Amino acid sequence: MGHVKDFREIEQTYLPHQALLEASRCLFCHDAPCSNACPAGIDVAGFIRRLKSGNRAGAAQLIFQANVLGDTCSRVCPVETLCQEACSHTELLEPIQIGRLQRYAWEKGHSHLDVAPALTKTREMKVAAVGAGPAGLAAAAELTRLGYKVEVFEATSRAGGVLATGIPAYRLPRSVVEGEVDLIRRLGVKISYNQGFDGQLNPDALRAKGFRAIFLGTGLGQSVRAQIPGEDLKGVFWAKELLWAIKEDPGSHKDLCAKLGRRVAVIGGGNVAIDTACSLLRLGADRVEMVCLEGPQEMPAFPSEVRFAWDDGVEFHTRSKPLRILGEGGRVVGMEGVGIRWKKPGLFVPDNAVVIEGTEFQLRVDSLVEAIGQRPDETVAKIYGLETSPAGLVIVDSETGQTSNPSVFAGGDVVNGGATVVQAVAEGKRAARGIHRYLQENR
Repeated sequence: MGHVKDFREIEQTYLPHQALLEASRCLFCHDAPCSNACPAGIDVAGFIRRLKSGNRAGAAQLIFQANVLGDTCSRVCPVETLCQEACSHTELLEPIQIGRLQRYAWEKGHSHLDVAPALTKTREMKVAAVGAGPAGLAAAAELTRLGYKVEVFEATSRAGGVLATGIPAYRLPRSVVEGEVDLIRRLGVKISYNQGFDGQLNPDALRAKGFRAIFLGTGLGQSVRAQIPGEDLKGVFWAKELLWAIKEDPGSHKDLCAKLGRRVAVIGGGNVAIDTACSLLRLGADRVEMVCLEGPQEMPAFPSEVRFAWDDGVEFHTRSKPLRILGEGGRVVGMEGVGIRWKKPGLFVPDNAVVIEGTEFQLRVDSLVEAIGQRPDETVAKIYGLETSPAGLVIVDSETGQTSNPSVFAGGDVVNGGATVVQAVAEGKRAARGIHRYLQENR
């Protein structure tokens, strides 16, 4: 089977006549369920109505007002479980292709955006956002629109978080994220790069610089290990670092191919595992096999991504538990696994898996990538003195995003453990409104 061997974007935008035909299918429901299903609150019916009338700039403006990462979300949102699932047209024929229409509206209309925020009042109070991922950028933009002076502190040399470093280019070209970051800067948000936790970003230091409130959007920084024998062998990789290398330096692809070999196993069943497996095929692997505890309908990856990987040529070993990584001469040569069943139906966690005797199997591979999840860096919560869940996630008020430290708010993966980009945007906006209320009550 021939595999795709490059990282060119797969999905293409509509042509004008295609967009018009699709927009014409919209029923323009009075209480649009599609809009209610969008975590960021985009007026879906509103922007489609503008598209239908030929007002592409107006459609893009409506999207930007609700979601400063609207271009990204049009490409990576699991629309089949959000706005499109809620579409009233689903009961008649096929749902409106909202994601593709949003992308078309953005691509054809964003150059005419009125970026400057319509400020009702300019406020002298300063707010710091730690982390320039989706939640941090959304919070900063919303606070700027409310009149605050906002500075975002990013640990790396790029803004965007996982958008810039983790989602493969065939799904999300870096130019898309860079364009959105540029618009956020034009709103008035200041972004400072290479700002690690070296003592300058603790609450006392930030308050000394005049920041009255802090938003934490630091994401999930540490890879979770499978904790199986053989992880110390040469040829074992972790998905986060591998995806970063693939997207950060396209010129290194040949070196990566040599290190990975022709046959690769990926442990995990989430979206990161899918991205990793499909990226490995594009790097030149002949065979990529995914091993995960969940069955095909149980995998945490979006259904559309699972179908994509299947069509791409990824092989799946579902309801399977990795037992050990096999090695010879200090290097990976294979992986041993076994089939499982669930003790309690519907609970898809390792502790609920029961090994099925006689289903042991071995895969012969040249390398193995672990993609079973990430967890927050514990030092962040300690520095800010925050209460966390047993999983290390920051605990916040569900209405305001406020943490156990009254002047510190949080959102995104560090709170939800890893959800969608649009959910991170929604949580950033929620926290921004919470910060606004806090600052008005504590002048």
